[in-house]
Amino acid sequence: MTSVQFHFHECKDMQHDIKQSDGLEELLFFIFASPVMVDQYKASKMRVSRKAPAPLAKRLLRSILIITVMLILLSQVSYAQKQVEQASLPTPKGCNLLFFLQRDPDANTVVYELNYNSDGTLQTNNPIKGSWIRYEEDQKFKELTTIEKKFAYGVQSKPIGTDEYEIRLVAYKKMPMYLLRSETDHKYRIYIKDEGKNLLLKRVFVRVNGGSFWFPKVQYIDLITTNSATGMEILKRIRT
Repeated sequence: MTSVQFHFHECKDMQHDIKQSDGLEELLFFIFASPVMVDQYKASKMRVSRKAPAPLAKRLLRSILIITVMLILLSQVSYAQKQVEQASLPTPKGCNLLFFLQRDPDANTVVYELNYNSDGTLQTNNPIKGSWIRYEEDQKFKELTTIEKKFAYGVQSKPIGTDEYEIRLVAYKKMPMYLLRSETDHKYRIYIKDEGKNLLLKRVFVRVNGGSFWFPKVQYIDLITTNSATGMEILKRIRT
């Protein structure tokens, strides 16, 4: 290598180092430091760069942990928000009310009441009737349509004894309910059986997650009941 080539080679190396410099301090170092010092500095920098994957792996692991914690917290907040939304739905009342059904995100409620004849006797072939309370229309009562009775919110009933009926929701026929008349106050109430115990049914809540209006994707069904013996409220969840 000639002296001219040597000097041009050093200039090219300096030009390359200046272009790759990281900040003003490093740029000045590459311009004014001796070639030996520059080579030593670059060698030490290469050793540090070889160890870089370890801190990067730690940073990635820390980021993953932070994201995981955030997702858990967000899911808990979302679940708590859904619980608040469910609790904030209106509670209908009525002397003939047996239980009611609600679903999200619709506040309108289907109420199930005793179905009496004009003379005050219970209709034995159809002891329960369902109807809408349209909260979006000034709490207007509206009869279920024929399609709603048949496929969505209707009930099927059959007598199983004196003042006793088996009731099933057409949308979930797996679960039998029982309309029974109390021997003490002679009032009808509706129960579900759980481990041989009668649980007084008060409310049905359907969690909908997607699907369409006619074919909603039901995530779970909550049955809010009361233990007849203790009066304790019990939540029974059915996952579909």
